Amino acid sequence: MRALILFLTILMSAAPALGQSVTLVTLGDSLTAGDGDEVGGGYPVRLLNRLQGIYPGSTLHNLAESGWTSTDLINTQLTPAVNLLNSAPAGNVKMAIVWIGSNDLFGLYNWVCDMDYGNNFSLCEPEDLQNYTNNLNTILDALSATGARIFIALLDDQSRRPVMTDPARRFAAYDNISDSDLPRMANQVRNYNNVILSAATARGIGVADFFNTTLFEDWATLSEDGNHPNAAGYDAITDIWYQVVTSP
Repeated sequence: MRALILFLTILMSAAPALGQSVTLVTLGDSLTAGDGDEVGGGYPVRLLNRLQGIYPGSTLHNLAESGWTSTDLINTQLTPAVNLLNSAPAGNVKMAIVWIGSNDLFGLYNWVCDMDYGNNFSLCEPEDLQNYTNNLNTILDALSATGARIFIALLDDQSRRPVMTDPARRFAAYDNISDSDLPRMANQVRNYNNVILSAATARGIGVADFFNTTLFEDWATLSEDGNHPNAAGYDAITDIWYQVVTSP
């Protein structure tokens, strides 16, 4: 997986020329909205500030909403994102960043498999994966049609976050996710990431790797909820995104 991620990053379309302005649109959930950031702004504001140094006049439109799933993103963020990219000033480089799937997974094991499928995992997990695949294709096709440079994130293994590994924290935040659900979640995260890599490969999309990090396991980069990054975490996340979006 690491070799494929590197290959995708290298094959991305050329980075914008120095001096060009960037119209940056970010889509996603709380990780893009900036939950847990005591400084504020999450990674999108930090990334814009970094980009301003080499692409002056760049602008940011952060459409992310906490708690949103890939279906919610399509219903609320996708059309505004497409409109913003299509109306970007002439000569601007258009960029869109997508980081989505955490809440699809939390919801799958907190209520969907239980309440809608009676814990029939052999049915709920494949149907969920197909739904995520369909949603991701819809999102990426719509964004790609604008001519923007698209970037997407591989998901971290949420089963390793302290909010999952600490039973008390897990019960307080997701009271229907059991110990036995965690290995299932870990496997489904890998399934999601395979879908992401496949979609990225087919479209020449740049990939940011949050799967092969410990950002969501290390308290030094996590907020007190054991779920979202803190300011140091968002600093590290910004470094990863900056490398991906500025790679030649």
